[in-house]
Amino acid sequence: MLYKVATFLTQVMLSTSMTHMDDSIFPHASRFDPERFQNKASVPPYSFLSFGGGARICPGYEFARLETLITIHYLVNRFIWKLCHPGISFSREPFPLFKDGLEIEIEPRTPL
Repeated sequence: MLYKVATFLTQVMLSTSMTHMDDSIFPHASRFDPERFQNKASVPPYSFLSFGGGARICPGYEFARLETLITIHYLVNRFIWKLCHPGISFSREPFPLFKDGLEIEIEPRTPL
């Protein structure tokens, strides 16, 4: 599909939320499904633009990804996580939503 855009005083705005929530690109777009990004070949180029894309991609993208993975690694491996109220119910809208919050107890695995 080819669109011609006039160049005189024209601004083209991209709404990332429209692309992210498009069922033709991401089936069941409103459902939380991180596994849809496991196979990068199945995601069309520039359809998910959380950090931009192409030559204008956010320079901190890889740093943010690495920092997140390192933080999760240390939180999981250095602490014991316990639910204060096991059996609590939740809904997915599209992320887990706990009606009365989610109380957890976190203890260091070894004294610091």
